[in-house]
Amino acid sequence: MSESLINNVKNSNGALTVFNESKYGDLWYVDKLNKLCFTFTPRGGCSISFQCYLDLLGLLKDGLDYDSFIHKYRSEVFNKNVETIPINKLSSEGYTFIKFIINPYIRAVSIFRAQASHNLSFREYLKQLVNGETDYFNDNDKYHLYQQYINGEEIVINKYICIDKYETHTIKLHNGEDYVIDVNKYTSIHHGKKTENRTFCGDVPKNEINKKLPCSYKFFYDDEIKKLVETYYKDDIEKYKFSFNDF
Repeated sequence: MSESLINNVKNSNGALTVFNESKYGDLWYVDKLNKLCFTFTPRGGCSISFQCYLDLLGLLKDGLDYDSFIHKYRSEVFNKNVETIPINKLSSEGYTFIKFIINPYIRAVSIFRAQASHNLSFREYLKQLVNGETDYFNDNDKYHLYQQYINGEEIVINKYICIDKYETHTIKLHNGEDYVIDVNKYTSIHHGKKTENRTFCGDVPKNEINKKLPCSYKFFYDDEIKKLVETYYKDDIEKYKFSFNDF
């Protein structure tokens, strides 16, 4: 790792904070200059969200040059070379907290597709989640399974940005200038290549369906599968007011 790469991080306005002891409570990234804090969830537009953050800090090129999988830069370079600031201090200083979220019906399929611990169909996979039968999953797969919503987060979050709506959002920077957050500017190697397949695939084993994804994730769903997602990701759906018809 080059010294200049580390120095660029140390000389940036980046920092970390922690919301609480939840699974995703440490994925909170601070811009000290603009008094902003970005947070996100694994398999919830995390790569795009972190690229938005790095772009604001002027570190995006460093991150992508280091590795096309932006989270290698996040964990191996960025996180190790910035300070952690107590979240209460940020709140008292008037920071704006922005959370990137995604429709849980989309995220559920995305998590399922990325799992390495099984070759289940989407239906059987969800049944195991709901029934607590995933002890055999590896640690990485288990890490991605939790809801996006963190209990009490609405106390600090000022703005939610829904990744899958592909909208632009304008925020104010410290100098009063408008800054446009445009999630469409960024890409992720997580994204699967969809085909013209329009057949129901909720009962197709994961490894097989990953070779021929349907044109919409809606083809993973029937009424039972929809209810399973609504059971497991209940808080996400209710707290963020998502519906199946949103995608």
